[in-house]
Order: sequence, then C-alpha cells, then structure tokens
Amino acid sequence: MIGNGKKEKIYTCKKCGFTFSNLDVDRFCSNCFACTGCETYLCPSCGEEVVIKPMKKMDLNQ
Repeated sequence: MIGNGKKEKIYTCKKCGFTFSNLDVDRFCSNCFACTGCETYLCPSCGEEVVIKPMKKMDLNQ
C-alpha cells in the first residue's frame, strides 16, 4: 500500500493485454449526475475503457 491509503490492485486490459496498477492511473469518470460508485480506468497502453465496477442501474420508478 502506498502513502495515499489506497490498496493496490492489478488490472489487465481485455483489448491489448496490458497490465497496470490502480495506483499508476487515474480513474476515468465523467462525474455524471448519477454517481453510483462505478470504477473505470483508461488503459495506459491503448486507451480502451477498463470497467472494473459498472455503473448501477437507476430505478426510475422511485
């Protein structure tokens, strides 16, 4: 664990196979109005979105 309190996790891009750490890249987020805690990164090698935790479906009937 690095000094910022985040636990290191290693991810692999499904498109190009590049392996990277969550501590080496910033989360990719559009700061949408429905912030549901999704977790997405951009692969540092090919730029593909690597979705770790997808956005939760919104219940529009509430």
